[in-house]
Amino acid sequence: MPVDINQGFETISENISKIKKGRELNAEYRKLKKKKGNNFEQAKQNLISRYENYKGEAQVFSAKTKNFLNKTKNQSSTLLDKLLEIKMESADNLQQNPFRSFGENVLEKTKNSPRILKYIIEKFITALDKTGPEMLKLLEDEMINIIGCDDTQTYIPNQDLYIKIKSIDLLGQLKVEPETNVGKVIYEQIDLQYPTFPFAMNKELYNRIQNLNQPFSVQYLSQYQGTSTQNLFDISYEELDNNNIPGEYYKVVLANRVTGNTVKSFMKDYLSTIKVLELNNVFGNLMNILTGAISIEKGDGKNDNKLFLYVFLIMRRIMGLCSDSTTEIDVSGSAKLSETDVLDDSFFELTDVDLNFIDQRLSDISNNVVEFEECQEVKLPLNSLAIVDAINQINFVPGTNNNTTIQNASSLSDTLTNNPDWKPLEINVDADFIKNMPMAVVFSLLSPKVLLPLAVVLKSLNNNTLDGVKDYSEFVKKFIKFFNVIVTKVANIFGKIILDLVVKDIKQLINNTLADIKAESNNKRVNVILALTKILTAIVQVFTDIRGCRNVIQSLLNALNLASRAFGDEIPLPLMLATKYLSGFSTSRAYLNVVSEFEKLGIPTGPMSDGSPNEFMAAVKAIIEGVDKEEAENGQVQVACEGFSITPIGITVPGFCYGKKL
Repeated sequence: MPVDINQGFETISENISKIKKGRELNAEYRKLKKKKGNNFEQAKQNLISRYENYKGEAQVFSAKTKNFLNKTKNQSSTLLDKLLEIKMESADNLQQNPFRSFGENVLEKTKNSPRILKYIIEKFITALDKTGPEMLKLLEDEMINIIGCDDTQTYIPNQDLYIKIKSIDLLGQLKVEPETNVGKVIYEQIDLQYPTFPFAMNKELYNRIQNLNQPFSVQYLSQYQGTSTQNLFDISYEELDNNNIPGEYYKVVLANRVTGNTVKSFMKDYLSTIKVLELNNVFGNLMNILTGAISIEKGDGKNDNKLFLYVFLIMRRIMGLCSDSTTEIDVSGSAKLSETDVLDDSFFELTDVDLNFIDQRLSDISNNVVEFEECQEVKLPLNSLAIVDAINQINFVPGTNNNTTIQNASSLSDTLTNNPDWKPLEINVDADFIKNMPMAVVFSLLSPKVLLPLAVVLKSLNNNTLDGVKDYSEFVKKFIKFFNVIVTKVANIFGKIILDLVVKDIKQLINNTLADIKAESNNKRVNVILALTKILTAIVQVFTDIRGCRNVIQSLLNALNLASRAFGDEIPLPLMLATKYLSGFSTSRAYLNVVSEFEKLGIPTGPMSDGSPNEFMAAVKAIIEGVDKEEAENGQVQVACEGFSITPIGITVPGFCYGKKL
């Protein structure tokens, strides 16, 4: 089990890179063996010249890497980030970049990366389109948990309950008119029709604000009902509470239900009437995280934007926690906290780096510009209206095949990068699109219509905790356990998708590598390894919580170690007998190890700058094969065994033998 999580992921990346590089170099070696009459001295001079060029390129990439690391200190690295990098490393059909080993960002290393990133985005959106029931169950369970009641807990009906609007409208959604361009992103895409389910409750909550003191039942001639057709509550907008204190309130009167007034049945019946996750709103929050476009179109003030960014950073910290370790995934040195530790006030304190990040983003939003790491701090003009219009063109229809819509949604980032004012720059933000998707989903999940039943039930049980919530940051602090679980469970959905893709890649890499070994040494032992590989690599598919960071890392390492080392290390007595299953010396594995050591030294191992095979690496391969041939033909091992003891029933007890390779 790896002691350090970051080191564990680095080891996985190195092992995958080693396997891939070995397969590519083997292919180059076979090509070179087919050529005749090459001038070795000329090839050597070409190699030296190209190596000098590589060193110059290496310095450039090293500088870019340092710049990238300096600019990302404001954010903790999450397990999702790490898995995405491993996925990009494990994709077997990528062309190896000769400069990668000098520190180039793995997410930008090849021309094929955009295609792979788009594929992952499509997988994410497909999952979101189908995850409604899962999200509904998550909210139902966690709201019951946060209330702290059992299945029999009841509430008293016909009470006048006053809910502060700002305690459930954490992003100020209800200040925006639904029929505006940005309102269409924020609210439900369906029309406001009652009784039709799912009901556009966020639109209705806005509607109530426009009709002071008018109850829902007056307009619709009925209290709000659940899918059970039983009354749930009546609701109106008021500007004085029951103590005549001015403010903005929803007055809610709970109905007396025929089947009983249990909290659980109320919560379940209400949540079944709404769509808890609106995908257009997810895309809006996602683009807002990346650019601030929605905040610009909403006309949010500086404080609103500051709160949004603050909660975003807290989500990143939560996603950086590991449930099985005292060391979470983090590159900044801040927020060092395990999930098992107490989430006290210090967890919510911003570092100087965090504050600088927020200040920079606030400045960009106020100036309608955006900047990305790969642009080296160039501020690019932002067309926020075009982004809003693009989101509004995406329409998911429940119960239908949304494949075309999913493809259109996966290209949403192109609306940003295809800005003609950005030419001739070619920028790809799909990696950021992927890494920020979980946070966008959480922002969308905790909308006013979802938090309304939580506020109502808490009030009915004389719990006034929500009264103290003035903004989103206060909600997170007061309900951190609830918030923590929601963020974690949402992150699991996306992390599992990438983990499955990584496992698939690793299986393919292992099978391809073992096929190369089998071609060198056609014996039954390789078939044994291949069969066991299928069993062992299947183990990593059983994970349900990607925040079990060490388990994820160890399982991936187990699979990779099997590919690169067969069964590996010496086995102590009496398990030494199992060494009969070892595959023996393999030129491919030896070559992989040499390649790995070369890369650590910064020696170029990829193709030449003109795309031709690396003849130096081919020479290394030839040396290894020549030594192996001599060993196979003339090698000898002399072994001396001490006297073995024999049991009374005539069975020889295993003992050690010692030998010398000649």
